[in-house]
Amino acid sequence: MVRQRRALVRWFLVAAVLLVTSISFLLDGPSHAPAHAQDPCQGLLATRLSVGGAGRVTAAYGLQLKANFNSTAALRTLDYGTVVTLTGEFRCGAGLRRWPVQLADGTAGWVAENDDEFYYLEPYTMGLYTFRTRQEGAEIVRYFVTPDAYAVVETTFTVAPANTTVGQAWQQVEVDFLNSALGRAQENCPQKLLGTVWDGVVGDADALEAIPLPPLDYDFYPSADGNRLVLVRHLTLPVPRCGTVLDDEVGISQVSVLDADGTETVLFPYPQHGTVPESTDGYVISAPERPRVYLDEVVWSPNGAYIGFVAAYLDTCTDGGCYRYHMYVWDNETGDLYQLGEGRQLHWTEGGAQLQFFRLESGDLTRQTALLFSAQPNGTNRQQIGLPGGAIYITNSQTPLGFPWNVGGTRVLVGNGGVAEVMLFALEDRSFGSRIAVPDQMPLNNRLAVHLVKSDTALLWTTIRGEFAVQNVVSGDWRSLTASVAETGVAPAQVRPFGDGIHALVDMVNGTAYVLDMDADVISQVLVRQ
Repeated sequence: MVRQRRALVRWFLVAAVLLVTSISFLLDGPSHAPAHAQDPCQGLLATRLSVGGAGRVTAAYGLQLKANFNSTAALRTLDYGTVVTLTGEFRCGAGLRRWPVQLADGTAGWVAENDDEFYYLEPYTMGLYTFRTRQEGAEIVRYFVTPDAYAVVETTFTVAPANTTVGQAWQQVEVDFLNSALGRAQENCPQKLLGTVWDGVVGDADALEAIPLPPLDYDFYPSADGNRLVLVRHLTLPVPRCGTVLDDEVGISQVSVLDADGTETVLFPYPQHGTVPESTDGYVISAPERPRVYLDEVVWSPNGAYIGFVAAYLDTCTDGGCYRYHMYVWDNETGDLYQLGEGRQLHWTEGGAQLQFFRLESGDLTRQTALLFSAQPNGTNRQQIGLPGGAIYITNSQTPLGFPWNVGGTRVLVGNGGVAEVMLFALEDRSFGSRIAVPDQMPLNNRLAVHLVKSDTALLWTTIRGEFAVQNVVSGDWRSLTASVAETGVAPAQVRPFGDGIHALVDMVNGTAYVLDMDADVISQVLVRQ
C-alpha cells in the first residue's frame, strides 16, 4: 500500500513537470527566448524624412490629413504638391508610417509617408528656383532661393547661338510674306526702310536670304525641378508697316528643350504667317503690340512628363480683329505633340495625369461664356466641369484676369458675376466659398498677380508697382502690407509663393529679387552666397 502511494506521487510529479514543460514550450517556443512584440515598422519602406524638416505630397490623388495617429476620419485631403512641416517622431501602424505635421495655416495632424511599396510624401527643401541670363544670353544661371532671402548658384545652362539666315531657317510662307511686305513698304513708305536691315536689298532675293537672324533672341520656361528649360528661339525680324508705328514680325520661332548638360532637343517650329486653325472662340485684341502668333502659355506638368502650350493666333472675327487660342501638349517620353483644340488658362492636376482649361462658347465677341474642362494629356477623356452661372474666370479679352489655381488643381478663384467680387470654386463637389470683395487697391488695371497662400486660406494680391495685400478667403478681411518694392522704382516681373505659404519670391524686371514675409510684414533683398 505504501509502495502504491509512493508510485502514485512519483506519477503526479512527473505529470506536473511534463505539464509545465509543455506550457513553457507553447508560450516561449523551443528556444525559451523572452517574448517580444512585432515591430510595426517591419516590412515598410525606410523613412526618408526627419523631424523638423519638410515633406511634399506626391500622391497623385492627394493625401489624407488625420486628427491623430489612430483617427479614421480625415480632417481634409492634402493636394499633390502640398508642403508640410514634420513636428515630431513617426509612428507605424496598420501598414503605414505616419508623421505628425503642421500646415502653412497652422492646422496640425498626421499623414502617411509610406507603406511597404509606395512613398506618398517626399523630402522637400524649402526654396524656389530663379534664373538669370548673362553673357548676352549665352548662359542661363539657375539660383536656388530660400525664405531667408539667400540664394546659391546651382548650375549654368549654355545656350548655343543660332547662327542661321533667312534663307536657311524660314519656311516659304514667311519668305513670300516678306517679299510682299517689303514691296508695299518700298512703294508706300520707303523712308521707313532706311537704316534697317532691309535698306538696299528689296528685290534682291539672294541678299534677302543671306540676312542673318538674331542668334540669341529667346524666351525660356523652366521645368518644376529646374533641370530643363523650354527654349523658344525667335528667328524673326521686324518689317516696317506704313501708317503705324507697330512693325510686323516676320519669320519663325523654334521650340526646344534644353537640358543642364547643354543638350537641346528641337520640338517644333511655328511660323508667323501660317494657317490659323479652325476656330469658333474669339478674344478681343487688347495687346496689339504682340506678334501675329505667339505662345501665350508654356506650362510644365509637375512630374516633368508633359509640356502644355497655348498658342495665340491673330485672326479676323465677325466683329473685327481677334485672337484665337489653341492648346497643344508635348509628351517628353514619346515625342508626340497632341492637339487639344481651343482653350486657355491650362493647369495640371493629379501630378500631371490630367489637365484643366477654360474656353469660351462660340458666338460673337459680346456673347461668350467661359466653360471649364478636364482632359488627359493626349486630349482623351475630355469632360466639361459644371461652372455654375455667374462664375467668371476668363473674359473675351486677349488679356487674362490672372485668377489663380491652387497647387493641386482642385480649387480655382473665380469672379462672382464680374471682377469686383471673387470666391473659391472647389471642383470636387462643385461648391463655392465665401464671396469676398476685391481689395480697394487691387482693381484689374492696377494688379500684377493674385495667389492662393497659407494652405488656400488666404490671397496674396500684388500691384504692378509692387505693393501687397493679404486677404482671408472666408471673411474677406484684408490688410495692406507696409512692406513693398514700390519705392525701388523698379517694377516687379513676377511673384511666386514659397511652399511654406507665408513667404513669396518677388523677381524684378532688372534682375534683382526680394523675399516677402507676409506674417512679419517684412521684405528683404535676396543676397547670393559666395
